[in-house]
Amino acid sequence: MKLLLLSLLLVCNLMAISAKEYAPTLNAMTDMNKAYAKAESEKKHMILLLVVKDGCHWCEKMVEQTLQDKAVKNALSDTVIVISDLDSDLAKIFKAEQTPSMFFIDVKTKKSLYEQVGYEKPSAFMISIISAEDNLE
Repeated sequence: MKLLLLSLLLVCNLMAISAKEYAPTLNAMTDMNKAYAKAESEKKHMILLLVVKDGCHWCEKMVEQTLQDKAVKNALSDTVIVISDLDSDLAKIFKAEQTPSMFFIDVKTKKSLYEQVGYEKPSAFMISIISAEDNLE
């Protein structure tokens, strides 16, 4: 029984996904400075910073279900997505303490417009996107 439990834990840890591994799935960036440059060159007004942690079930659901939803992808088409691990300097700058954490950032001011902590279903996340857009200057 102990061997089975240990094996299960090992497999779960091998399945853990980091921000760099999530980035291609979301067509996301991992460098905020490059994200600001991309947003400015493509005339996008907002950046979505997604903070995740290895082994976080809710982070996986956020990436694989909510952010892959067609309506959500369409609503984020004018947004640059950045993904970062919880232990990164970027997560510390935005004071992310739990995962998943989402920060909608104004490209001009480089300040957070709206923050969401925790998994959201696509329909609820659409409201977060609209709320963030409403706060743009």
